[in-house]
Amino acid sequence: MATTNGKLEALRKREAEIRAQIAEVEAKDKAKSRKEETRVKVIVGAGIIADTVKNPETRAGVLAVLDRAITAPKDRAFLKSKGWL
Repeated sequence: MATTNGKLEALRKREAEIRAQIAEVEAKDKAKSRKEETRVKVIVGAGIIADTVKNPETRAGVLAVLDRAITAPKDRAFLKSKGWL
């Protein structure tokens, strides 16, 4: 009986270690995904902003999208103060 209990205890300890390792890997993957998503937003945004300087029709389109898509009063006020609404 002592051997079985010892084996179960060892297996449960190993299970807990594996679960902790899985959680760590998942957290790293999630952080990496967030960083990549932020990078995409910055790069795409920079490209669009750069194009609005050269092409007034792009700026008009972006302004229309922002007017439709940005609904939070705080965000709208900020964009308006920067000339984007």
